[in-house]
Amino acid sequence: MSINREGMKIEQKKGFNLLKEKVPEFRSSLKTTIIIIIGLVIFLGIMIFFWWFDGLLWYGIFISQSITTLIASVFIYRFTTMADKYKKKYGELAYRYYFFHIVLIMLITGNVGIFHVLIVTGPVLLPLWLAIVLAVIFILMRFLFELHLRNSGFNEIGHGLGIYMLFPEEGHRIKSDIYSFIRHPMYAGDLCLALGFAFLKNNLFAFLIALIAFIPFVVAIKCEDKELIKRFGENHKQYIKETGAIVPHLKDLGKFLKFLFSKEKKTSEKLT
Repeated sequence: MSINREGMKIEQKKGFNLLKEKVPEFRSSLKTTIIIIIGLVIFLGIMIFFWWFDGLLWYGIFISQSITTLIASVFIYRFTTMADKYKKKYGELAYRYYFFHIVLIMLITGNVGIFHVLIVTGPVLLPLWLAIVLAVIFILMRFLFELHLRNSGFNEIGHGLGIYMLFPEEGHRIKSDIYSFIRHPMYAGDLCLALGFAFLKNNLFAFLIALIAFIPFVVAIKCEDKELIKRFGENHKQYIKETGAIVPHLKDLGKFLKFLFSKEKKTSEKLT
């Protein structure tokens, strides 16, 4: 539940029901299956491209990842800057076109780079036992970030897929403990997953690819902060000064690590 400006309680749609409301194709099981299959085919096609191109040249991994990173960065930039144009052009159907034109490709190209790390080979860096321990820690942190996001009231469809960027009046701004340490915990979790995969592969090239794969998320952080400054003004500028983007300030690091294993209280307010 959430509170509107008049103080009346309104029901906030969550998860797949929200997606079905905004993208009519998801109301059909057949069309949903087709969309998922198309997404998987594109994802696997890019992974096959990585496998093929990476084997052509010793530096092929950097070329193939850079191409995907560039495409992902362009779509993430469009994702964070085109919301108003789509809403003016398509009205209530804005998110339907937004999803197929931008969000779907952004999701695929943004995430496939992280999984590229799993097929990268190169010089071994660490003893196997240490690499495995660190891999488990970072992958576990990825799921802890996700757990705290869910507990905070973060809507993976509404917030994560950008529905509230087009229709902010339907969502709420998250104000919870995890956001007092870092501004973008979802992207912090993505970085942890990429580094976890790199530790699993335990080679120098895997770490370099993980860092390149994270560039689109840095673009997203910059663009989203810019958009939030437009909405919330000096309050968000001050928040940026006081709070790290994906890593907490050094003075808060101990409290943050302790917090990750705690139960979080959630609060929220309507977006404007």
